[in-house]
Amino acid sequence: MKILMRDGRVFQGTPLQIVQAMQAIAFGVEQLSVDRYIDWVVDNAQRFERVELKVPAGAPEERAAVLVEEMVAKGLASR
Repeated sequence: MKILMRDGRVFQGTPLQIVQAMQAIAFGVEQLSVDRYIDWVVDNAQRFERVELKVPAGAPEERAAVLVEEMVAKGLASR
């Protein structure tokens, strides 16, 4: 899978690898688990973009897949 963020960054890999790559370049989230980072992304999308990303509880791999799909569906990223 390959996605293009609105800022021009490209991420490629499985959804979990994409989310991990996003976390690797984000500031101040190094200590978060992938699961907590997903929550952080969801919260920030609502707070700063006024976009609701619906990512239910589950395994990190499943949540990463839903997060990536939600980001594409809501226009925060594209394929």
